[in-house]
Amino acid sequence: MYKKISLTCIVVFLLSFTITNNFSELVQEKLLNYVENPPEKIYVQTDKPYYTLGEDVWYTTYLVNGIDHKKTNKSKVVYVELINDQDSIVSKKQLYISNTNTAGDFKIKNNWKAGNYILRAYTNYMRNQDAAYFFQKQIPIWDTEKTEEISTVDASSSNSEKQKLILKEKPNLEFYPEGGYLINGLTSKVGIKVKDTFNRDISISGTIKDSDNKTISSFKTFHSGLGLISIIPEINKTYYASVIVNNVEYTYKLPKVLSIGYNLNIVNNGSHLVVKASTNNPLGLKNSYLLAHQRGALVFEKFETEDSNSYLIRLNTNTLNDGVTHFTLFDNEGKPVCERLAFIDNPENSISVNLDSDNLTPARRDKINLSIDLKDTNGNPVVGDLSMSVTDIDAIGHSSKDDNIKTYLLLNSDLRGQIKNPGYFFEKENDPKRRYLLDLVMLTHGWRRFTWNELLYKPKADQFTPETGIYISGITASKKSKQNIPAVTKLTFMGSFPYQEKIRSNTNGIFKYGPFVFMDTIPTLIEARVNEFKKEETKANRMVDIRLTANHNSSPKVFKQNILKSSLNDETKISNFLTLSQNISMINEAFLEEARLLDEVVITATKKSEKEKRNEELNEKAFYGFPTNRIDLKGNPEMEVYNIFDLLNMLPGVTANNNSISIRNGGVPRIYLNNFPVELDDITNMTAVDVDFIDVLKGADASFFPNSANGVIVIHQKLGTNVLAKNIKRKPGIIDFTSTGFYTAREFYSPNHISMPNEVTKQDIRTTLHWEPKITLTNTSKKANVSFFTSDTKSRYAIKIEGITDTGIPVYHFSTFEVE
Repeated sequence: MYKKISLTCIVVFLLSFTITNNFSELVQEKLLNYVENPPEKIYVQTDKPYYTLGEDVWYTTYLVNGIDHKKTNKSKVVYVELINDQDSIVSKKQLYISNTNTAGDFKIKNNWKAGNYILRAYTNYMRNQDAAYFFQKQIPIWDTEKTEEISTVDASSSNSEKQKLILKEKPNLEFYPEGGYLINGLTSKVGIKVKDTFNRDISISGTIKDSDNKTISSFKTFHSGLGLISIIPEINKTYYASVIVNNVEYTYKLPKVLSIGYNLNIVNNGSHLVVKASTNNPLGLKNSYLLAHQRGALVFEKFETEDSNSYLIRLNTNTLNDGVTHFTLFDNEGKPVCERLAFIDNPENSISVNLDSDNLTPARRDKINLSIDLKDTNGNPVVGDLSMSVTDIDAIGHSSKDDNIKTYLLLNSDLRGQIKNPGYFFEKENDPKRRYLLDLVMLTHGWRRFTWNELLYKPKADQFTPETGIYISGITASKKSKQNIPAVTKLTFMGSFPYQEKIRSNTNGIFKYGPFVFMDTIPTLIEARVNEFKKEETKANRMVDIRLTANHNSSPKVFKQNILKSSLNDETKISNFLTLSQNISMINEAFLEEARLLDEVVITATKKSEKEKRNEELNEKAFYGFPTNRIDLKGNPEMEVYNIFDLLNMLPGVTANNNSISIRNGGVPRIYLNNFPVELDDITNMTAVDVDFIDVLKGADASFFPNSANGVIVIHQKLGTNVLAKNIKRKPGIIDFTSTGFYTAREFYSPNHISMPNEVTKQDIRTTLHWEPKITLTNTSKKANVSFFTSDTKSRYAIKIEGITDTGIPVYHFSTFEVE
């Protein structure tokens, strides 16, 4: 019997050794795959935290690799949405990011309802994960005439009156044993988190007692309702916390004590971590596997070969990146038995934002020139992308405890739940108190990017692919049988720079063009033929239906969790903001009324340039350049009885009838309708009522268009007239539409009080003094210069700069100046 037991132990030992070694290789392989296919993160800086109806939201979107925070090699397309409190998307922008950031804006319409809106940003690739990983930020929007519609005080504020109210009710206590469990006989730290019934963090004190009613420890919670105790639990006892509120005792059970298990203890000393793994398992820690990673990138591993019940590791942090580090202890069967998070704040990674001004005591309507650069700890220049807002600090509240790009990328985006006032932990460098409290945050918040079970054994296949541009796709089908068929397709962009491409759809009739990068909108034409395009077309060759594929970038469902919220607890500043906003609105209305009256006075002086204005208007529509000849129907109502051929015959050198059109010394010209190529049959039934103007281009003037040796005739319809109006009939094998490109951000209006004399009569009051969405520091341009003018308001102004270096280090700067 004894021999059988020994043999069994040996077999179990050998199997566990093999399993653990294979498991460590599996873990490393899966983490490597994760790093090679990393998630993405987005952060959005807005010019200010809240707005009123009629204002503009100015923002800069940052898109980075979710592991190293460098430029992502996946997506280049970002969607930014503004969502009202009924979960309706009121505005959506599709942005293109070539590096790490891009500018955008929203116009808040006056007919919207006031409320707490959400600014949401994501990529198509990010939709493979939960919507909780999208960037979401609360944007309060007020109606200056109905300011009571939004609560101006953050629910997390806690003045003395609210504290008294809170302590009349039983608070909620949650316990987080370090490593995950209370283990018999192993010293355990337990994190404590306290909230009231309104989900606000509060501070209380209490005691820990065992089942014999013996006091084991006392505790007190601090910032964010966090506290800590240390106990040596015993298997035959239970433990509970006791809190006295208004002479009433409330008790809370601690987690159950396990008879056998593992513990993972970490002490963060700033420059290094002391990691202790321990167990009361008779098998000890032999063949266990300790692993640490930062956002999925492996930074440390230890495969234990000694037969011991505990070991200590000292891990220096000077080679690690900043942010959350995730420690996991696996037993000899490959099961995760302990997890612990630690936050790394490596001083070697510090980046300073240097801001120099040529005007330290600016007056009203004074010019300020700023010089901006980044430096590392050795004083060397650093390359990166930044954005900057300058706001009236008496109207736009600022709290150093609020979120910024640094707190979001390093903290909030990687942890479960919402971290309130995250800026508090970064207010002071190398501060032991803040390091201690941040470690409590690590103790009471789990990692949320993935779970080991999902990563190792149940990886999800990506449903959504990264987007690098705009695709135009569709299906070709037989016009007779309606079955999908392969066909030759041709796409033509009729923009300022015409583009043409030809591909054959596959056996299922599917075709796809792209990726394209273009802004705003472009008139687009797609043609298809059963066989190749031929000079002499047959009806049978054109018998193809073209159906465009529906755009796949429909918005995902609104998910109202993990939303960043500013500290809106300063009613005085909000009142100042609303008062200033009302004044700005009245000033703008008065100025527009004055400008209207002035226009009425000087209208005779501008009448002589009406013809010039009309030519400028037509030339904007004629993106191909100046025509050889033009006929303009505006102001000629007597022409409305003419048909299209009568009009064409009025152009010098053009001969037109129902069967043909020709240009003298040229031949048969190409015909375009609203910049789209058409056939003679397509315009036969047109009359002058439909036409705005007609251009004829010959020789070099026509070279803008393809195959234009015989000249080009371009017919422009009146504004609002549909290209596919009832009197225009397309031949088979052709469709036209407008392709929507990426949004181009408007330019922030910044008055120049030196060169804009008309501004002298208008009072200048602005809550956002300046917005600079893109500040790029390169190896050749190591400094950036930004200029703006102060307004008519004597106040203190805040300069907030956020950004990311090309090495993936987030930077944040806040400073103030005063206008006398």
